[in-house]
Amino acid sequence: MINYIVTEIELYLSEVGDGDPELQYTPKEESEMHNRCLRRWRAKDERDLKNKIEKFIGYPVEYIKYKIK
Repeated sequence: MINYIVTEIELYLSEVGDGDPELQYTPKEESEMHNRCLRRWRAKDERDLKNKIEKFIGYPVEYIKYKIK
């Protein structure tokens, strides 16, 4: 297992609420979701890392930047 430190992430949230503003996340809510993913993760490889984050937060990873420790 590899130790990853996620430093930047973008989640795929563009289809949340299907265009209805009342059902979409606010910018603050989106920021909080992204911030919850910025931490240490243990995974076998990048694909496993993305899968773990998706399972944790409930949305796919669109972009990720990390350091390996």
